[in-house]
Amino acid sequence: MQNIALSITGIYSLTILVFSIGWIKLRTFVSSGIFDTIPISIVIACRNEEDNILQLLKSLSKQTYPKENTEMIFVNDHSTDNTRDIISKFTRDFQHIKLFDLPENETGKKEALAYGIKNSNSDVIITTDADCTTNKNWLNTLVSYYNQFKPKLLVGPVAIKNEKNIFQKFQALEFLSLVGSGAGAIGINQPIMCNGANLLFEKSLYENSNIKNHIASGDDIFLMLYAKKINKKSIHFIRSKEAIVYTKPVKSVKELLNQRIRWTSKSKAYRDFDIIFTALIVTFTNLILAFSFAYTIWDFSFLNTFILLFIIKSIFDLLILIPVTKFFHTLKLLWLFFPLQIIYPFYIVFTVIFGLIGNFNWKDRYFQEKG
Repeated sequence: MQNIALSITGIYSLTILVFSIGWIKLRTFVSSGIFDTIPISIVIACRNEEDNILQLLKSLSKQTYPKENTEMIFVNDHSTDNTRDIISKFTRDFQHIKLFDLPENETGKKEALAYGIKNSNSDVIITTDADCTTNKNWLNTLVSYYNQFKPKLLVGPVAIKNEKNIFQKFQALEFLSLVGSGAGAIGINQPIMCNGANLLFEKSLYENSNIKNHIASGDDIFLMLYAKKINKKSIHFIRSKEAIVYTKPVKSVKELLNQRIRWTSKSKAYRDFDIIFTALIVTFTNLILAFSFAYTIWDFSFLNTFILLFIIKSIFDLLILIPVTKFFHTLKLLWLFFPLQIIYPFYIVFTVIFGLIGNFNWKDRYFQEKG
């Protein structure tokens, strides 16, 4: 039993080490500020975001990228609050901001994004989420990188901001581990994840991908997988502080678990070896840790096994977390690393089990994913 546990943890450690090397291989990008501007369309799906949408609108309105080359499309997904009114009022002063209502027979973020992209006028699409904010040079940096390297899909960094309590700081640290792993995987040309909160892609890539399945979310990953199938080297990660998009932590444990279950639920539709392998090795490593910790209740001598596995996993997790938190200027979050390491195995096992079941609530809607 111990040999199996050590073997799985060893494979996990090597996987994280490879992601760490991938992160190091990513060159820091600094825009020269001199590049050819091109028409771009930013597409945002929104539903019941009255508490967040104004912050996004303000940050987008301050972009230094030429407004005459910018089209901002908001697609209202049948909001039942004041989201639509807030956007509508804001568009009066900014003609490059457009508001569309999703047709009555269509619902969901996937449909809203598709509708927005269909009604866009540019060959380059950028997406973000309605609860995010950006710095003023965000678009300049993304387009500058695109013009220089011409990726089909450009993945941008995302971080949680304004975390106030320990629970929210836990989220921020965990989120950075996901962002760092995803970036590192792209750095070795084996992409496994991306985030639609900060994504640039060519419109033709989206149209040719023909993303149609029963999964309620996951357009970002499915688009990445299509690009990977065509040419995995055409997927880039932009390592630039100017390109960071900031999102908010969730407010409750229930909301967090529901969010993570929603993320996990789409994994049943994945057929990519890299994603499946990584998901399995992460799941089994955390399952072994959770089991070995719980088993010490019956056999205290098993505590030595847990401590050994815990130390090995922690060392390699820190190999990627230290440079990633340094990049995001969040090294102070690492004081929560060891408490999170104890909680994380149980948390992962829970979200995997319920994610595979596929039932979750999102934006006052209930979803039940089918395999």
